[in-house]
Amino acid sequence: MALLETKDLGITFDGLVALEGVDFSAEEGKITAVIGPNGAGKTTFFNLVAGFYTPTQGSVSFEGKEITSLKAYQRAEAGIARTFQNINLFKDMSVMDNALVGLHCRSKSNILSAMFRTPGQRKEEKQLREEVMETLEFMGLAEYANEKAGSLSYGMQKNLEIARALALKPKVVLLDEPASGLNTQDLDELSKRILNIRDKGITVVLIEHKMDVVMSISDHIAVLNFGKKIADGTPEEIRSNHEVIEAYLGKEDD
Repeated sequence: MALLETKDLGITFDGLVALEGVDFSAEEGKITAVIGPNGAGKTTFFNLVAGFYTPTQGSVSFEGKEITSLKAYQRAEAGIARTFQNINLFKDMSVMDNALVGLHCRSKSNILSAMFRTPGQRKEEKQLREEVMETLEFMGLAEYANEKAGSLSYGMQKNLEIARALALKPKVVLLDEPASGLNTQDLDELSKRILNIRDKGITVVLIEHKMDVVMSISDHIAVLNFGKKIADGTPEEIRSNHEVIEAYLGKEDD
């Protein structure tokens, strides 16, 4: 069953068509990759799905309900979490506090209860910290919980980005180029962690340029080029698709 779906999705910026007519679906409990050459519209697509942009055409549906008009925070509350292509951590805050930021949608405490540290607020904070510690442990970060995020290695900072998204306890997580800048060892660990996320029952949609990662972990792949979807299918089908090969390698002259 499609957990996340778009129909005829598109957006135009000042007369320039950035994305046009994209039909997409991510099956529940699966890993779906969105690939394509630079400038294909992949991050624009994520921004539309996550609610950062408002489409000029088409719709976005989640769990069978249209969410096109929902704001980004409302989609997060509904269970859609995302990471960003560039690391967006609070470098001077602790690893724990960075991950806690992802829980703002789930916190029931208001500003006054937080200011006066009411018993209810303290109890909730204790529970949330315990949950976040479990997420940090899952991402291999528990021992760094009290360290500043900026002191972590690049690979660990990438893991923290994902941990912050997972702290929301989402139904689907959108990972925007999680493998960028990682070395071979970190890539292997990342692939295993993404598979583990799927095995926890969380649907994964990822943008990625590292084809070895995409082909090894994806259940399904959608391909964008010049703002349009040109193919979708299994890794085996995409690997042998002539239109995809042409988009990446160029068309041979006759």
